[in-house]
Amino acid sequence: MSKPKRHHWWPMTQSRYWTDTDGFVNVARADGTAFRANPLNIGVESELYTRFGEDGDKDTAIEEWFAKVIDGPASKMIDHLLDPSNTYRYPFRGDPQKIQTAKILGFRVNTYVDRVRIPPEIRQAIAGYIAALLVRHPKYLAKLKAFHRENSDHSHEIKGLALDNMLNLYQVYTNQIAKAVFLISKRKGSSEYIYADGGIMVEEPWRTEYGIPFDIHAPLTPDIALQVLPIPSTNDLNTAAIMESTNQGTARLNRIILGGAERFVFSRQAPPLKFIVQNFGKLAPKNIGYSLNNGQLETCYDPRRS
Repeated sequence: MSKPKRHHWWPMTQSRYWTDTDGFVNVARADGTAFRANPLNIGVESELYTRFGEDGDKDTAIEEWFAKVIDGPASKMIDHLLDPSNTYRYPFRGDPQKIQTAKILGFRVNTYVDRVRIPPEIRQAIAGYIAALLVRHPKYLAKLKAFHRENSDHSHEIKGLALDNMLNLYQVYTNQIAKAVFLISKRKGSSEYIYADGGIMVEEPWRTEYGIPFDIHAPLTPDIALQVLPIPSTNDLNTAAIMESTNQGTARLNRIILGGAERFVFSRQAPPLKFIVQNFGKLAPKNIGYSLNNGQLETCYDPRRS
């Protein structure tokens, strides 16, 4: 059996959701030009996770493990979140001031709240997949290689140390995400969620305020995105609330992804080129904050930080 040489840091089990009716993904550049590509040829690097021995032997066990253990359950996980039969609804009546803030941020406020059931196997699949999206990214692996250059002068040895560190950090993030609150953003306007070659982003080192070390925004398809909030002592890990985003809310979340873009932005629709050019590589404003009040998550919005 041949060993994989082209390693997809953005797995095709996910990128296929960004294909149009012809099976292509729209790809935009920072200068506003665009082209279409087969998902086979995007989010990929040659020998990205391959270990090389002194005699030139190649060990592709990490890529094979990613494909089987991480990417395999991902399709089932995404399909579960998209399946309306896994969602239930209950009446909701919110505080008028908070409702107004939610609308300003680009979220619809209904007389009901939808929640999607998250059984343990789906939660574990989400945790493993999101952690892998982060640490397997070429940019993240490059940071680990730079860190280990102090320990060796040999490129193969440096890469081996970086890969070991990547697997260790994968487990650290998986454990944190598995205990986190999940929020699902579902687009309800004409705009879709985009992805970029910078992948998902997490600030490191982790924060110490309020016991919330980090938060993650991860588009899963053009129609849904996942927000991860590792909150201490949270009780309900069996469901995730669904927030319906307007075009304004979708744009707000897309700016997070555009902030990490390096060369390319991926979309299913014709790319919003003007929006991409304006926000390519620019970090999104941090005008939404989180805190814990008697164990309850509270969000705050500061419009001055726009």
